[in-house]
Amino acid sequence: MNIREESLSRIASGAGFDVLIVGGGVNGVAVLRELALNGVSALLVDRADFCRGATSASSRMAHGGLRYLENREFKLVAESARERNLLLKYAPHFTLPLEVVVPLSHYLRGMPGSILRFLGLSNRSGPLSAAGLKGALYLYEFLGRVDKVLPPHRTALHRDAFPKSLAARYRAVISYFDARIRNPEAMVMEMIEDAMQVSENVACLNHVRWTHGVDGFTISDSVSGQTVQVRPKLVVNAAGAWVDQVNQALGLKTAYIRPVKGAHVLVRHEELHRRMNNRAFYFDDGTGRMVICYPLDRTILLGTTEIQVATPDDDTIAASETLYLTGALSGLFDDIEITEKNIVAVTTGIRPLQAGGDASVNRANRDHLIAEDRLGSGQPLLSLIGGKWTTFRAFGEQTCDRILQRLSIVRRADTRRRPYPGAVGIAPGQTGRQEFTRRLAGTFHLASERAEILVARYGAVAERVAAFCDAGTDAPMTSLGDFTQREVRWLIEQRAALFLDDLLLRRTQIVLDGRCTEAVVRDFGALLATVRGLDAAWADQEIVRCLAMPTILPRQTVGTEMQGVRHG
Repeated sequence: MNIREESLSRIASGAGFDVLIVGGGVNGVAVLRELALNGVSALLVDRADFCRGATSASSRMAHGGLRYLENREFKLVAESARERNLLLKYAPHFTLPLEVVVPLSHYLRGMPGSILRFLGLSNRSGPLSAAGLKGALYLYEFLGRVDKVLPPHRTALHRDAFPKSLAARYRAVISYFDARIRNPEAMVMEMIEDAMQVSENVACLNHVRWTHGVDGFTISDSVSGQTVQVRPKLVVNAAGAWVDQVNQALGLKTAYIRPVKGAHVLVRHEELHRRMNNRAFYFDDGTGRMVICYPLDRTILLGTTEIQVATPDDDTIAASETLYLTGALSGLFDDIEITEKNIVAVTTGIRPLQAGGDASVNRANRDHLIAEDRLGSGQPLLSLIGGKWTTFRAFGEQTCDRILQRLSIVRRADTRRRPYPGAVGIAPGQTGRQEFTRRLAGTFHLASERAEILVARYGAVAERVAAFCDAGTDAPMTSLGDFTQREVRWLIEQRAALFLDDLLLRRTQIVLDGRCTEAVVRDFGALLATVRGLDAAWADQEIVRCLAMPTILPRQTVGTEMQGVRHG
């Protein structure tokens, strides 16, 4: 389905929409899917691209939130662990079990501080002890018992059972299991496609402008120039870190959001990649603050910083942040040093934490809530505040329940056990994946390696991609031969990649893989212009813009600041 063309057609029909969702991140899209399945007409709009905010700047994990236990956020941890388990079951094409290795320097030291923090009597960070972590993990696994799919934690107290050359200061290693999301942006696109396929009464547009007045909302497509008036019965503000700014544009003064910047770096180091052996390492940086790193397909993701900022537009990455992260990782193994020369990509985004309270950023509330106001014209306005990637489905479900209540509609569908499109048709386990891959290769006369690449990128949706590629003359991209021209065309046409950063950052994993070069930018930019029917001047302008973005081509940051992509 061509998301954009189909949405513009539905909007032009003049049928109207009961709900307007402002914000195309994971939470807004989760609400759209819930509404579509329950027969509610809805339009989702975003002033930029889908997933351009915190959605694409996360740690790319589905986790229960072990560290939130210290804040006594038991409900959040139980909900997060349940949602993690559901993702492992119903989105296994993208959600993979992840062993998390926690090296510890102390058996008991740090326990008193942990107890004081647990009781709310201290905000000071401190070291993590083996005894404290084991106790927390028993509770963590108990809270995650619903739909349990992961094995229990295990403990090693002797160095011969530790990972090779782990720093000498470590005296114990505890391993537990969470999950990682291989391609969260593609999962969001699957939810959009799912919503639009199950209901003809929903639409979804990126790169639009909107204004609010006495006659409702004027939605203007910045690409086609199409304009439509929308008079929704209810509005959902899912703008993430920009919730308060959107509310201001709607005539309301709110202070719901505490914007906190989070940065990650992607590093390339072959020996470290091998040493990690597909495991995450979650370790104390020496000051009581925890850092996580784990291998992706070709790089290692390392994060995260947490810095409160005055405005959600402040997404610069300071040299101190990258130096902090690489320095922390360099202390993990005795024989491995990571410097900024190993950095191949950076990400940054603003987390929309709940405002209020005087807790430090590290101890701020991570749960989500729905604030309800009224627009001047009387419609309910629901602002989605806080939240984390793992709980997007639950947050969407809770928001939908509120909407159904306000519109006096009875819920008729549940997403809890609804498989994601990329999982439909692939039997569970490695055997099912291999059989699907063989079938794909046979149907479309693909080399086995090519079929494996498509299934890794798209899951069962690979059938649609392969059919599209098979429908015309195809050839490898000059700069990256594992992409073909028609595959990239499919991403542009079917998944609404209108600008070059949409394509490189949020429709592919090229940047995160550390494979984005000037040649790649120029190659993909030229094809984007061709597919969109735009001239060489537009392509050149877009290429120059993206070449200047450090989140696409990172530069040395010592003594400088890196300006991140503006998200929102």
